[in-house]
Amino acid sequence: MKKITDLVTPFASVANELNLVGQEFDWLKSMRLKALTQFNQQGLPAKKEEDWKYTSLWAFSQQAFTHQAGNSSVTAQQCDQLALVDNGYRVVIVDGVFSAELSQIEHLPAGLNIRPLSKGLELVKPYLGHQINLEQTGFNALNTLLMQEGVVITLDSGIKVDKSIELLVINSGTTEALASHLRNVIVLDDSSQATIVEHYVGLNDAISLTNVVTEVVLAKDAVLNHYKLQQESKNAFHIARLAAKQDANSQWNTNNISLGAKLARNDVHSELLGEQSHVTMDGLYLVTGDQHVDNHTRIDHAVPNTTSDELYKGVLDGNSHAIFNGKVIVHKDAQKTDSNQSNRNILLSRGCEIDTKPEMEIYADDVKCGHGSTVGQLNEDHLFFLRSRGLDEVSARSLLTYAFAVEVLERIPANDIKQALSALVEQHLPRSGEKTVGVV
Repeated sequence: MKKITDLVTPFASVANELNLVGQEFDWLKSMRLKALTQFNQQGLPAKKEEDWKYTSLWAFSQQAFTHQAGNSSVTAQQCDQLALVDNGYRVVIVDGVFSAELSQIEHLPAGLNIRPLSKGLELVKPYLGHQINLEQTGFNALNTLLMQEGVVITLDSGIKVDKSIELLVINSGTTEALASHLRNVIVLDDSSQATIVEHYVGLNDAISLTNVVTEVVLAKDAVLNHYKLQQESKNAFHIARLAAKQDANSQWNTNNISLGAKLARNDVHSELLGEQSHVTMDGLYLVTGDQHVDNHTRIDHAVPNTTSDELYKGVLDGNSHAIFNGKVIVHKDAQKTDSNQSNRNILLSRGCEIDTKPEMEIYADDVKCGHGSTVGQLNEDHLFFLRSRGLDEVSARSLLTYAFAVEVLERIPANDIKQALSALVEQHLPRSGEKTVGVV
C-alpha cells in the first residue's frame, strides 16, 4: 500500500519529546505504543489509496509544524463573540490548551460531567479508542499517539440536559504552524439527551493543524443532537474523525459544516448496532479560492430495523475542489433497513471541481434504500426573475445560493443554533463574477 513517509515534521519523535497527558496510566501508554507502531508502518495515506484518491497530502507532509504553543491573549469577550451558543455550557481550548478561566462548566446538573480530556481520562477508559480503528488511516494512529487535550462529556441514565454544550476550539495565530491533536469522548447512558456543538475557529490567517477525533457512544434510547462548525484559517489543515456506536432506539442527529481551512478532511461514521436506532447525517460545505474539502461518510446498518437519512450539500466557487464519498452498508440479516442518501452540489465558477461518489452495499433483501447525487449551476431563468424584480446580479446570485444551501440548516431542530448557523452561512456565501448556465 502506497503511503507518505517523507514528513518534514517528525511526528514520531515529537511524541518522545512532549510531556503527554496520561503518562501515569499503563493502559494509555500501551495504546500509544500500538499507535506509534501503526504510524511508523503506515505513514500518511497517499492518493493510491481509494479513500484518498482525490486528496493529496503532499503539502501537509512538507509543512513544518510546532507542538509548543506560545503565549496567547484570548479574552472572555472574544469567546462570547465567537461562541455559537448563548447561555449554554462552554469548554474553551486555546492553541491546544484548556482554559478554565474562559470555560463555563460550573454548576452542572447532577448526572452531567464535562471535563477536559487531561482531567477525565479515567472516566472514559472503557470507551477511549473503541470507536476508531488504528489500522484504518494514519491520522487515527497519529491522534492517539499525540492527543493532548479535548473534552470528555458523560451523561447518566435518564438525564436530559436543557442547555447546549459548546466546545470552542480557538487557534489564536500567535504560534505559527501550531499543531493541535485533540480527542473528544461523548458518552450518553440509557434514555439521556443532550445537544453538543463542536466549533473550530481561527483568529487570523496563520498556518495551523487541527487533528481531532471525536468518539460518541449512545446507549439505549439516548438522543444526541450534534453539530460541528469549522471556520478556521484559509491556510489551516483540518483533519477530523467523528465516529459513533449506537444501541437500540438511540438517535444521533449530526450536522457538519465546513467553511474554512486550506485543506479539510471530515470522516464521519455511524454503526447502528441496536434495533430501531437512527442516524441523521447532514453536512454543508462552502469553499472558494483554492480551498479543498473532502467529506467521507459511512453508515453501517448492522442489525434489522434501523434507519438513516443523509443529506450533504456543497457550494463551490473560485478554483476550489470538493469531494463527497458516502457509503451505506446494509449488513447480512439487517432486514427492514430504511436508508436514504443524497449529495447535491452547485458550482459558481468554471474553475471549481467536485468529485461525488454515493455508494450503497446491500447484503439483505428486505430493505428500502435510495441514493443519488447532482451537480449543477445557477438557473438563469431564476436569475432573470430576480433581476426583473430589481435585484442586482450579485444579490440575485447570493439569494439563490443561500436558498440552495439553507435546506441542510432547516433540518436542525434547535432554533437558536439554526439561526446562528444560517447567519454565518449567509456571510460566507461565495459570490461569482462569472455568468453560468444550467439547472440545479
